[in-house]
Amino acid sequence: MIRIIGGSARGTVLAAPKGMNTRPTLGRTRESIFNVLANVGLIDTKVLDIFAGTGALGLEAVSRGAAEAVLIDQATGSILQENARRCHAEDKVRILRKDAGRALRSLAGETFDYIFLDPPYRRGYVNEILEIVIRLGLPADHSIIIAEHVSAEPLDLPLLGGQVSLWKEKKVGETAVTYLLYTKC
Repeated sequence: MIRIIGGSARGTVLAAPKGMNTRPTLGRTRESIFNVLANVGLIDTKVLDIFAGTGALGLEAVSRGAAEAVLIDQATGSILQENARRCHAEDKVRILRKDAGRALRSLAGETFDYIFLDPPYRRGYVNEILEIVIRLGLPADHSIIIAEHVSAEPLDLPLLGGQVSLWKEKKVGETAVTYLLYTKC
């Protein structure tokens, strides 16, 4: 059972896709991520959640004070809508039911303070999507990108053109959560 951990929607149980191969971010991992971000500040920020699944990361951010979250997932759009409703966040959430590349291109011209990226593991998506995010200029200056990926699929920071630096990384088993700082050149 996936629940919102903190903020205005604390305790809200989120709907999850049945029979789909989803891998929601574990509650303790999500709590750790938001403890880190609480020290930086979430109030009135704009959040992008790529490969959102249940929307737990984006909805957790809104519950804790983010002004807006854009949730991208081609397969789980109706679940994202239901979860936004359960969290009473329909007015703060935009849902894009497109493949990640098309959805990101449709956001060109916008910027985000926090970008969550949790692609399917072992498919090479993490670096591909990060490159698209940077090329389109989606991170705001001094934004943070949080990527959840397998340790065996490390992030290729040189591919990102020097605008991204490693802030911290936490590994649990085969999973890594990597925090990147983005600075416009």
